[in-house]
Amino acid sequence: MMMKIVISDDRFGWNDEEEQAFSGFSAELVVADCHTEPDVIAACADADAILLNQAPVTAAVVEKLRRCRVISRYGIGYDNVDIRAAEKKGIWVTNVPGYCTEEVAEHALGMLLCCVRRIPFKDRGVRRGGWNLNQPIRRMSGRTLGILGFGATGRAFWEKVQGFGFSRILVCDPSIERKLLPGMFGEAASFDDVIGCSDFISLHLPLREDTRHIINRRTIANMKDGAIIINTSRGPVINEDDLIEALNTGKLGAAGLDVFEREPLPPSSPLIGMDNVILTDHSAYYSQEAVSILKTRTAMNARDVLEGRVPKTAVNRPRV
Repeated sequence: MMMKIVISDDRFGWNDEEEQAFSGFSAELVVADCHTEPDVIAACADADAILLNQAPVTAAVVEKLRRCRVISRYGIGYDNVDIRAAEKKGIWVTNVPGYCTEEVAEHALGMLLCCVRRIPFKDRGVRRGGWNLNQPIRRMSGRTLGILGFGATGRAFWEKVQGFGFSRILVCDPSIERKLLPGMFGEAASFDDVIGCSDFISLHLPLREDTRHIINRRTIANMKDGAIIINTSRGPVINEDDLIEALNTGKLGAAGLDVFEREPLPPSSPLIGMDNVILTDHSAYYSQEAVSILKTRTAMNARDVLEGRVPKTAVNRPRV
């Protein structure tokens, strides 16, 4: 029987890399358009491999997968997959770490610069005929930057900000002592020190139970008045209602957000109408080079499993 490989929800509009990765392999490649659990079940129940973007693969979905051997996720995060359910059913789950490290770090830096200099606000004002759109802006040099999370993207961001003249760069991560490069500027700090001492905070955290809503009313209250938050990690690390409240009251000066608690961002979200917020569409990962790498590695992870090899970047270890 020919194997079936399903791309559950295509975000990119082409499949050249996937077709190349499965060249010479006896399989049917199917592109679906899944958004809900029933969608995934209907499209993937008889799949041998799922190449997964953002569709939900819950325990209920996993239960209905009759032949699946691997769920290969396009991306670093895998919070839309029930890992335990997949492992119990003998299904590998894989991801693609590192494919967009530079892109995310650059995006975070771009958002920080735009928030500090109020560039989108000024751009909109000039287009409406405005001029002399001066608002209180303070220089970045001489102030304190905090980085929460020091995985690949947090580290790349830290390397990129070395020349900006910060008085301090505070970095919070459990393994920070082993990761700071000698001869570069930065110091290990506790979460409370980063929150309490930083003028600018960039989030590079994975989404786990201990990081969900780690930025909330209580932690925001401990921040400096007018602090700026950048989030290119995962939306739910911030309690969005608490963030909106702090931005409205002026407790926080601005926020740059690429990720949200609900995606796409609902049209009714108060964030859309706020001048002190920069919004992008969960696209910090994107460059043409990064997407090509992502698609190739996602397909190759699935092919490895289907040909009996242990995948290079597995996030679980099923008993198979």
